[in-house]
Amino acid sequence: MPTLVFLLDVDNTLIANDDVKDDFNAHIKVQMGEQLTTRFWEIYEQARQESEVVNIPLALQRLRAETPLDVLDEETYRHVHSIFDNYPFYDKLYPYALETLRHLRTLGLTVIVSDGDMFFQAEKIFLSDLAETVEGRVLIYKHKQQHLEEIQRLYPADRYVMIDDKPQILADSRLILGDELTTVFVKQGKYAVNQHPDGFTADISVEHIGDVRNFSAAQFLKA
Repeated sequence: MPTLVFLLDVDNTLIANDDVKDDFNAHIKVQMGEQLTTRFWEIYEQARQESEVVNIPLALQRLRAETPLDVLDEETYRHVHSIFDNYPFYDKLYPYALETLRHLRTLGLTVIVSDGDMFFQAEKIFLSDLAETVEGRVLIYKHKQQHLEEIQRLYPADRYVMIDDKPQILADSRLILGDELTTVFVKQGKYAVNQHPDGFTADISVEHIGDVRNFSAAQFLKA
């Protein structure tokens, strides 16, 4: 049987990240109020554009640097920081996310390949039990599709299966890996209704990550 390596995204693929962001917004609004919360998300977007990934530590640093103590005292700022540092990401795993990883491990090697900053994203993956479930095989990049050759060297296989909620990443990766890659589009999160890029259709599309448990190795290879 040919060898399989599964490359799994995190945000809105294994973790309901849109729900996490809504939860963050509600909690920090209690601490800082409407105006400062709005300003935080403005800085968050600026930091994301500059870093090319979500970078919450940088956004928090900039909020602190620009906000006087009489507007945001240090104790409140620490509380806000703690909301992000100690968030129970495990509670936001999609149904059957861990069971899906365990199923895929019986078919091949599972590897988390996530976009994000090296600190906060790593904490999210660790605190949600995703890292343990994939036996520590976690890679974090700014743009994962730019590192596919490196991933191939780290985890050689006859066929790769990329499971992601973003059609553009799947399309970009297909251009690089060609027939070595099976693409699986998970219709979750804000990209669920996105049209696929011109000329690209995912090999497999599922409504929920838990649906991937129903596929066999032969189906991934055939696709």
